[in-house]
Amino acid sequence: MNKLSLIGLLATWSLPCPGQSWDSSDLAMKPIPKTMLGRRTLIVPAPFNWKIALHRLFPGKWYDLSSKHALLNYPDRLISWVCPTCTTVAYANANTEEVSPEDSAYFPSPGGVATRLLNVFTYTDSSGKQHKLMSFNHSGYDPDGIQTGRFMGGLLGMARFIRIDSGWKLEVFQPAIGAYGAFSQSPAPLPLLIGDHQYAYMIEHANGAPGEPYQQDDYLIADIGSSYRQILCANKCGRSNCGNNECDWTSTYRVLRGDKQSFQDITILCKGHYFAADQTGLPEELKGKVIGNEQGDFTISRTFVYIEKKKGYRERLPAKVVILRR
Repeated sequence: MNKLSLIGLLATWSLPCPGQSWDSSDLAMKPIPKTMLGRRTLIVPAPFNWKIALHRLFPGKWYDLSSKHALLNYPDRLISWVCPTCTTVAYANANTEEVSPEDSAYFPSPGGVATRLLNVFTYTDSSGKQHKLMSFNHSGYDPDGIQTGRFMGGLLGMARFIRIDSGWKLEVFQPAIGAYGAFSQSPAPLPLLIGDHQYAYMIEHANGAPGEPYQQDDYLIADIGSSYRQILCANKCGRSNCGNNECDWTSTYRVLRGDKQSFQDITILCKGHYFAADQTGLPEELKGKVIGNEQGDFTISRTFVYIEKKKGYRERLPAKVVILRR
């Protein structure tokens, strides 16, 4: 059982106003200055400790709510903070097609922020220097520390540290990139080697209405000019939680090793089962190729090529399609 099956309401986050009740058990927020979210000089001691690093980046109130989730058996450690002098910026939410006031992810939320670690990835560059790439998730303040909102993604941020003699020095700090996932929880970015000692990070985003199929979209995040941002968007890479006679498929991805030293081509391979009558769920690549009450298996091979830093990766058409009728 996970949060996706337990919570189905969109939450609105705000600071307590005069007249609202305030319980002593509510999580507190610590104000931080807006300088914390800009370019900074920061060195954390070795060995690298993610808790120390995250708290230095966002020096708010630290909480461990893991005991509240004993039945679900997952850790829940967060930093609760607010930035009264910050300017709030809207970021794209992967659950919607456009950045709109009602659907955007806002950072930092004027009502307070809860920041949680997603993962830490260690790698060595071509010069032999060691790096630590931290990813973290922001959600709006809630007095109980709950993350809600089925169609609100968790706001992803990243920070990269490099090993120096005195510890680990902050090299790149991107507090917010975009919102992915559901219930204000971004999937953890997965490292992908796309060049010579060059890593990018794949996010497998999936969501859907209660009782309906979930659509998976893949997003790739990379360091472009000392700033982490999205460089690839591949829609409809998977379809799950399907009923009888509904199309479903999964996907895998790999990098095509060739002559390119960086931003190598990426292939996403979709495999699944189709029902021609399920026109709503039928992949676009199969439409016009299957008819009536046909059903069978299929594979779709999609290749993405890096164009340039402003456009990122684009799909090279047409995709390769194989249909096995039953």
